[in-house]
Amino acid sequence: MLEEGPKRLSIAEKRALNGTLVLGTGSQVEDRPDEILGDARWTDTVVPEQARKKLISLRVDPAVLEFFKAQGPGYQTRMNAVLQAYMQVKKEMGQG
Repeated sequence: MLEEGPKRLSIAEKRALNGTLVLGTGSQVEDRPDEILGDARWTDTVVPEQARKKLISLRVDPAVLEFFKAQGPGYQTRMNAVLQAYMQVKKEMGQG
């Protein structure tokens, strides 16, 4: 049995994704207290420059993939974080 690939978007769906977000009358955006938004400390935050990631093909056990995917969106980022942590420990031990 062949696995189905991702669903292809229709032209209308592509246009909707590229269009302006319009909230309906029943929609509400969560208000943030002014003291959170007015706190100037966040403006001093330095965002570290991230190196460009390389696209690779990686084979992992199905259970490993299911474990990370079960935690929700961003599973590839979490997998990368685990690999980075492993790399850092190995470097600290002088094995890298």
